[in-house]
Parts: sequence; C-alpha cells; structure tokens
Amino acid sequence: MTREEAIAAGVEVYETQHSMKRRTPWHDYSRKGTYMLTLVVKERMALLGALKGCLEGEVAPYVEYSALGRAIIKEEQKKINRHYPQVEVWKLCIMPDHLHMIVRVNEDMGEGKNLGNVVAGFKSGCNVAYWKLFNMNEPPRQGLFETGYCDKILMHEGQLDNWKSYLDDNPRRLMMKRQNPELFTVLTGMEVAGEQCQVVGNRFLLNIPDKMAVIAHRRYTDEENARLREEWLACGERGGVLVSAAISPKEKAVLREAMNRGYGIILLRENGFPKIYKPSGEAFDACARGLLLQISPWEFHYEKRVITRAQCLHLNAMAERIAGGG
Repeated sequence: MTREEAIAAGVEVYETQHSMKRRTPWHDYSRKGTYMLTLVVKERMALLGALKGCLEGEVAPYVEYSALGRAIIKEEQKKINRHYPQVEVWKLCIMPDHLHMIVRVNEDMGEGKNLGNVVAGFKSGCNVAYWKLFNMNEPPRQGLFETGYCDKILMHEGQLDNWKSYLDDNPRRLMMKRQNPELFTVLTGMEVAGEQCQVVGNRFLLNIPDKMAVIAHRRYTDEENARLREEWLACGERGGVLVSAAISPKEKAVLREAMNRGYGIILLRENGFPKIYKPSGEAFDACARGLLLQISPWEFHYEKRVITRAQCLHLNAMAERIAGGG
C-alpha cells in the first residue's frame, strides 16, 4: 500500500521520523510481502566473521564466518520459518559486522503478528547463541544487534534481482572500501567553487585543468546537443573531467556514457551525504577507481524532494565555476 492509498483508505499517516531504521508508517507489516532486512551488530563489532581473499587474480573476497556467524546460518535463520510458517528466508548475507536477509511473508500473519515480531524473535535467538558461544554467565544486557533494523519493501519489477546482486557483491564492495578508505569518506566543510560543501570521492579531480561543464539547455537544437556531446566525451577521452549536476535526460545520458567509458566525473548533488554513505552500483566502482567525485553544497536530508529551478541554476553555476577553475 502506498502513502496515497493509505490516506484514501482512511489510515492515519504520521509525519516522517528521520531515521535509517524507521518503518514505513502506512504499510501493514502483518500482510504478505517481500522485504530486505538489515541488522547491525552493536558498535559495528566484527563478531560474525572476517573478510578474506583479495581483488587480485581469480580469488574473490569472501567472509569467513565466525562460530556465531555459522550458528546464525545453520540454526537461527531456520527458526524463523519454524516459528512463523508464513515466512521464508529467501537469501541471507552475513558480513563481519552486519547481516542482510531477504524474507518473504507468503500470507497474512494474523492479528497481533507482524514482521517486527519475526525480527524480534530472530534477534532473541541470536542473542542466546551469542551468550552460549562466548560462555557468558548471563545474556548480554543490550543484545547482539543495535536497536531497530532497516527494511526495504519490494515494490517493483527488477528490484528483487537488484537486492540479490547487492548481497552477492557485498564482500567485494567491503574489500574495495578497505583498500581505498579515503575515497569513501564523507568530508564536510570543504570549499569548492567558493562554497562550503560535503564531498565524497577523489577530490584531486578538481585539480585536473581540463574540465568541461555538461549542461544541456532546453534552448539548444538537436545539432547543438550532438556537437556538445561529442566535445564533452572528447574531453573525457583525452583525460579531462566532466562536471555536471546531471539534471536533464541529455545530461544524464552523457554522464552515463562517460562512466561506461571510464572517464573522470565530478557530480553535483541536490542532497548531501548521511554519516554512513557509499555510492551504489556503477558509481561505487567508479569511486573505487578514483574516477568520481560527488559534491553537495547542502546538508543531507531524508525527504524525497523534487529539485527546484533555483537549485538547478545554483548547481549549474557551480559546475561552470568548477570547470573554469573556480
């Protein structure tokens, strides 16, 4: 059920509480659905395993599970279906300090039961396993995992395959972050084009003198757009950097082509960066290779805002100043 459907049905919808672990207030978690859950170990302690392998040669990185990690895989995840027959674990990804699960609620769970009860029961079982494996006299007061959890709701075609790929790729992504920590660290208060900004990525792209601002104005003819596209991609081909807010479809298409070709990109964003942030998909690989710098002159927010005309003009002006060496 979407927010609009919930309002139409008379469900009371509250204002969003800004948290990475918030529930979707208009969604009924007792009904059937598919979810990706993320649970984080207290203080990000690597209690579930250790990252092994490397990115060189044919050896892919992987997680070597601890005794606790193995207990979760072999025992605790199976208890979910045992206690809640309506619920299946479709995929489990154990990382050193957190885990992801894709779960399917195959039918409505009935009054008084919901996904939160399932997660609470799973956490309780993991707490007991933690307690026993570490020979504690009593269960840990605060539990193995942080309070709460993050859930994503399956909403559209292709989303499930993206989730599965994300889980499979997690060890490689973690290895790349560890090998290039400076490229994935959010820097605040950095002056760019005369403004205090948040940045993530290879900030030395700013020092490359050959830069072009990718801005496709609506007044441009098809011929002008085609000529500019060739000029922009030629800049990337000779080792230059493309600077853009990637607002219009034509700008997005040029940045996509540039990323596919492995060119340097400075991307301006309407939104800043949360405390724990990493780019997704192809942008993650571009960042790890030092080919991407993301910049925002504004603080991070959780809302899904539509960029305003004033913000578009602001970011385009920044792109031109950056490309001009400002």
